[in-house]
Order: sequence, then structure tokens, then C-alpha cells
Amino acid sequence: MGIRDPGRRPVLKALAASAVASLAMPRIGRAATPEKIVIGKSIATLLAYTPIDVGLEHGFYQKRGLDLEVVAFDGSARMHQAMIAGSVDVALGSGATMSDVGKGEPSLCIAQTLGPPADIAIIVPYDSPIKTPDDMRGKTVGVASTGSVTEWVMFELARQNGWPTSDVKTVGLGGMQASIAALQTHQVEAVVSDVAVGFLLEPKKVARVLVPCSSYIDDFVMHANYASTKFMAEHPDALRAFLAGWFEAVAFMRANKDETVRIATPIMKLEASIVARTYDTVIPPMSLDGIFDPKGLATIARSYVELKTLETAPDMSKFYTEKFLPKV
Repeated sequence: MGIRDPGRRPVLKALAASAVASLAMPRIGRAATPEKIVIGKSIATLLAYTPIDVGLEHGFYQKRGLDLEVVAFDGSARMHQAMIAGSVDVALGSGATMSDVGKGEPSLCIAQTLGPPADIAIIVPYDSPIKTPDDMRGKTVGVASTGSVTEWVMFELARQNGWPTSDVKTVGLGGMQASIAALQTHQVEAVVSDVAVGFLLEPKKVARVLVPCSSYIDDFVMHANYASTKFMAEHPDALRAFLAGWFEAVAFMRANKDETVRIATPIMKLEASIVARTYDTVIPPMSLDGIFDPKGLATIARSYVELKTLETAPDMSKFYTEKFLPKV
């Protein structure tokens, strides 16, 4: 096992405990050595990907006969390149990159892990006159890149408000540090970035979260797990064991905020108070079963056309499988 760096309410506890109890625990046999799976994280510090870290610390994967090697990338593109090259077995990424499967990547989505885009937010300078999403019309917004989910959520805000897309001006900035710099220097009037960025900058009176994007987008597939077609064919039981461990970890996280924050704090490289606020936004809506939401898939398909990723909405059923999910 290696990692390379590149008091919830009683009802919630009961629900999560029930989910843990109901998860199947497929095992891959009593082999002399655990079965190795190389896991790729598209972003090292994302809270939505820490079921890997929580599960490893609490032995949820090891007890199923698995040895996980976790490799962190500095973006989705490089992770999917590694998937194509065969150096990653399972990838933790954005639902939006399901289009890579349609473009020939030898993989399939195997689980929806987060539906609504709860971990990205519209963030504005602390002293901005912008008070509600309705104030965003005509504003210049920094996004990760052209054609990204961070750009599409602004197009969706315009669509829902009946604005022409031209009334939302986007500028590709790159990663988190570039977004912070753009906010500090008022190069843009807002950014779409990790919600944790807003929580980090608010006490410093640099910026504040206007809204998480999940406040106006219900149906989506924000994050998903992928597996290479080769690994699916050669190690199906290991893949089932991995997903059982993943969803046991998610259920544990939903029932144990303090422990989740403890484990996630050094991974996210933020203060525990910021991680705790991010937890409240991101962890409660995480999936406990991995089943794909048809409405979310339809939204993803529409987004491909609106972002000009694909010319027509694809048949999303060709991009995923649910056969490895735990029986609940």
C-alpha cells in the first residue's frame, strides 16, 4: 500500500450504519498476497476523493484482500492519459470526462460518486457588490479552462435565467492558485472553483462563496469512478471488492465527521475548520450506492453539446456499467 503525492445527528448515523451493514463484501479469494490495484486521483487534494484515504486508514480495502497504490495527478487530462497507457486500473475523476470513453478511451464509468456539483462554487471578491446569482449577468468569470465543467455551470446559470450565453463572459485561469490570484487582484468579477477556496479566503476578507453550484443544479454527475476495460475483464472480483470498500468508506464518512476531517485535513492541505465547512457541503450528497442518475446523465449529455465537446448528445448508456456495484 503506497500513496504518492505528484456529533452527526443520530438519524444520519443510523442511516449510514445501515448502509454499511447492507454492503456486500466480495472477496477475491485467499491468495497468498493481496491483489494490487493502481488508483488514479485526478486531483490530489479533493475531498470527494478521500474515501480512498479514509478506507485505507480504516482497513476497508485491505480486509477485502486488496493492496491499493494511489497515484495523484495534477489534472484529469494526465490521469486519463495514464488510463489509456494502461498504468492506472481505476480512476477517480469528473463525470464530464465520460466523453473520453466515447472518444476511444479503453474504460467505462463504474460508479457515480457525487451527483450535484456540490464541491464547486461561484466565488466573488469579499467586497463585491454581487449578492445573488441573478447579479452575475454580464460579469467576467474565471474558470478552470474553456470547455470545462466550471465553464458549463455558468452557461447553465444563464440558461436557467433566460440570459443569452453571451451575457456570461468566461476566462480560463487554470488551477486554484490562479483563481485566488485573480480574485485578490480583481482581474475577474468572480471565479468558479473548489468551494474550499471561498471558505479559505472568507476569514481573510479576500473572497466569499456566493453559492455552491449545487444550489441551482440538481441533476448532474459531478464525480465518478472509472475502470480500464482490461482490468474489468481480468479482475472483476477485485473491482467489486474495491467498490464495496469505497461505499463502506463513504457511509463511514457520512456518519463520522470528526474522523473524516482529521484524515482529510493533511490531504487537502487546509486548516481543519475549512475542511469541516467543506465536509458539510460535499459529503452529505455523496452517493451510498453508485447508481447512475438518469436525469444527471441527460444533463451531462446536454452539456457536451453546449460546450461543443460533442456535436450531438451521445447515448450515455454506452459510457458506464453498474455490474460491479455492491448489492444493497
